[in-house]
Amino acid sequence: MKKKSIFTALTAIMLQCGSQLNAQQLNPTGICYVEVNNNNLLNAGAYKLQTSNSYLFNVVNIFAANINYDTSRGRAYLYSNNNVTKVLTNADTYIKPLQQKGMKVVLTILGNHQGAGICNFPTREAAKDFALQLANTVNTYGLDGIDFDDEYSEYGQNGTGQPNDSSFVMLVQELKALLPDKIISFYYYGPAASRLSWNGARVGDYVNYSWNAMYGTFSAPNVPPLTKAQISPAAVWMGNTSNSTTTSLATQTKNGGYGVFMWYDLHGTNETAQLSAGTQTLYGQPTVLSGTLQSWTQGTNCDAPIGLYTSNLTGTSAKLNWSYVGTNTYDIDYKPASSTTWTNAASALNSTSVTISGLTANTEYDWRIRTNCSVKSAYMFAPRFNSGSGTTTPTGSYSLSLDGSTESGTAGNLTLSGSALSFEGWIKPSSFKSASPYISSIMGTEVSDSNSAFLRLGDAGLANNKLQFVVSINNVQQKLASATALNANTWYHVAATYDGSAMKLYINGVLDASKAQTGSVNSNGAFNVGYLYNTSRNFNGKVDEVRVWKRALSQTEISQNMCNVSVPASSLSAYWKFNEGSGSTVQDSSGNGASLTLTGVDSSNWGTDLPCTAGTSKLARNAGEINVKNQIKLYPNPVNKSSSLTVTVPDEYNRGKLTIYNFNGKAVDVKSLNAGDNLYELTRLGEGNYILQFESKDGSLKQTEQLMVK
Repeated sequence: MKKKSIFTALTAIMLQCGSQLNAQQLNPTGICYVEVNNNNLLNAGAYKLQTSNSYLFNVVNIFAANINYDTSRGRAYLYSNNNVTKVLTNADTYIKPLQQKGMKVVLTILGNHQGAGICNFPTREAAKDFALQLANTVNTYGLDGIDFDDEYSEYGQNGTGQPNDSSFVMLVQELKALLPDKIISFYYYGPAASRLSWNGARVGDYVNYSWNAMYGTFSAPNVPPLTKAQISPAAVWMGNTSNSTTTSLATQTKNGGYGVFMWYDLHGTNETAQLSAGTQTLYGQPTVLSGTLQSWTQGTNCDAPIGLYTSNLTGTSAKLNWSYVGTNTYDIDYKPASSTTWTNAASALNSTSVTISGLTANTEYDWRIRTNCSVKSAYMFAPRFNSGSGTTTPTGSYSLSLDGSTESGTAGNLTLSGSALSFEGWIKPSSFKSASPYISSIMGTEVSDSNSAFLRLGDAGLANNKLQFVVSINNVQQKLASATALNANTWYHVAATYDGSAMKLYINGVLDASKAQTGSVNSNGAFNVGYLYNTSRNFNGKVDEVRVWKRALSQTEISQNMCNVSVPASSLSAYWKFNEGSGSTVQDSSGNGASLTLTGVDSSNWGTDLPCTAGTSKLARNAGEINVKNQIKLYPNPVNKSSSLTVTVPDEYNRGKLTIYNFNGKAVDVKSLNAGDNLYELTRLGEGNYILQFESKDGSLKQTEQLMVK
């Protein structure tokens, strides 16, 4: 028996929330799914009841858009194929005519074999991000709601997590808050059907309808507190459910007092015979064809870009970034989160970024982008961002103090699964935990023993002032403890790396402990600073310069770059400098948009007790202070393609190697540079952004800089 192919038809009227349908509202409410890959949505408006002249369908579901997964950003995103795009971008042609007849038009959301689904959002932030995408889509295209169908997600693909109990509840909570007067419905099938409550909240408190997913059967979904008026136990698949079964399902619906009847897969041919087999019993009237049936021509492929993130937040400006889709151009808009009016940032732009200005400091903003092909794609909606404080501070001018109890930070979901990663940062413990299990959490993700990667102090059986590096490999937490015990009220640079063959711990740039280890790390969830598992394990002390990498750093890289890292940097996933000096948000300097949201902090948490002294580039250590050596300089930057770039190399780095990479990570040139000023001709470089990496012959300096060629 086919289990359903429609996105949980976001059916019918918002009984629960007082949403009003047309004056000819039927009882039971008629729900209809249209597979727009093959059929014209307008055909739902061609059927009426013969005597009352009422339209048969009250809610029409567009089947279906998808929930896809952007592996580059670790983000679930809403995807519309060529046919869904055709319907949405031509709403005046396909959506409004049905609404003018009193029908509600809802978009069904379905998995797409990429690991993302409605049941595995790892955090509320991730669930809210997807809810925002749905809400912006509903508002942009004038839809009446969203329908959820938990099929075809293939949970676990692309390093995504397995279904959890909180995900679906959080998603509908966030969506209802954004769309309080719209329909939210649930096709009762898949992992979501057994995950309908969490932490005292129920999916049924936030959805308006649910229906049976097994065609040709009669079975009432159990979605408390939905009443019979909001449930369809009957499921009719047009052309596959017999007329006699359709009549039987209608009889059971009427006798049982149910308020919804669901029809799936309305075609472009005359369906009055099968429809009448149900409506004669449900309403005492046959169905008649009242309009011309419309054929369907496939939409043109045109995908919106992914890889969306925001960087360079100054309070009044921001840089919006995305990935190329072929050689197309893009239209980009933005707006304050509280506004309904979009402002155009650029049209027909041939680039992968645009900088917007005139923003209001400390304000939430949304932005969207679409591709220009021979048609226009549907809009893709980026993660919401905060414009920032608008204040600038010298490097290293602040650190953040945490109280070991109620204060911490979360960056939302970071996918760190794979064969390599690194954590590093500065910590100054104020005290160590005196109660079992003697743990002080520094940074990382800990969803379960089979899904974690983190750095902390202490453990049961381990001294409370020793570092411990933990990663989940083959569903088991592998642990490495430091040999060195840390002292309270002392700054330490701590780092942990895994390269697929060994786990290593470094303290102040010196290798302190290592152990052989192989296998892939499984870590996909909320990344926290100062917190893991529960608040009794919170870190008590100061933190600064925290970085997360999806590669294993070398000892040279760690020791040379303890005070800061030049960005962008290869495989740098997140970088929090803690230079804000106020507020409850720490910006991600990596450019990946993983802002750290702080809990429980106020102005007293920010201070100028620093591990690295701004302006002098000095590095404080237990053993004393070490001056960072001179580094190479390049100018002008940005540089015009028609001119030359000067690279100045200090005497001690004579005959060092300069490697130039494009932003795809491909080396485009390698040069040996002498001490002094070196002129570099730009004939091999086109316009765009590049990464320059200089390495001295003895390996004592490895410097990375960004270059813009105009």
